[in-house]
Amino acid sequence: MPSDRRMFLGAGLGVTAALASRTSGLTASAQPVSSDGPPLPADVRLEPEVRAAAAHDFGRLIQKQPRGVLRPASSTDIARLMRWARGADVKVAARGQGHSIYGRSLVEDGIVVDTSAINAIRDIKHDHVVVDAGAVWRDLLDATLAQGLTPPVLTNYLSLSVGGTIAVGGIGATSSRHGMQTDNVIALDVVTGDGNELSCSATADPDLFDSVRAGLGQCGIVTRATLRLVRAPERIRRFQLFYRDLPSLTADQRRVLTEGRFDQLQGDHSSRWQRRLAVPARRRNIL
Repeated sequence: MPSDRRMFLGAGLGVTAALASRTSGLTASAQPVSSDGPPLPADVRLEPEVRAAAAHDFGRLIQKQPRGVLRPASSTDIARLMRWARGADVKVAARGQGHSIYGRSLVEDGIVVDTSAINAIRDIKHDHVVVDAGAVWRDLLDATLAQGLTPPVLTNYLSLSVGGTIAVGGIGATSSRHGMQTDNVIALDVVTGDGNELSCSATADPDLFDSVRAGLGQCGIVTRATLRLVRAPERIRRFQLFYRDLPSLTADQRRVLTEGRFDQLQGDHSSRWQRRLAVPARRRNIL
């Protein structure tokens, strides 16, 4: 895994630990929208139930009540909103499937951009796919597997949005070989904070490209991504080992990582009596 992604992952875990003690009460209703301030764009939804649904995230520890919710039909709708928000000094937060925690996809008295409606899988080639940010990985995988292809790294839970995991990094069982999902992004279409629609990659606007990947949605909203694809295995062999103590588990994890004999690696220290190491492999023998 590239060192910069390891550093990001470590920093992210530190932030999670630091925020774990923050809690707030939850409510099921939304307060009426104030008439103070500049008028909202016409395509921003103001219904109480729509705003209430965007006021909490998966963790349900923090609640922030938005002024409105935009469900864009295209990146142009997002760009128009961002230009308005900049002039009106209103905050904006991007939301995919709402599986963020600690309020990352929430905004108090601002506008939530619900990207779930921009979800088309646009072009599948032998080595890459172009997909809208609101598409979920499960649908993308179904489409690519039909052609014998797969993204190199998949999260364990596949009902997350492509744009959402790109914004946080995206780690999976194959990350020891292929890095994070952000390491397998070829190009991005992004709407910036000033409302510009830009394309970026490692060679075209690389600063923006590197800022948006794992940027927690703070450097731009991803609207479309070009992702690397690899050939999907036709069959696999999966080994599941149980350990009586954590040091033995971690020792074998390090050994497997060092030797590189397996395609995937997952470890689970779920309880005192159950410590597992799962190592799916297509070609190699166990240990």
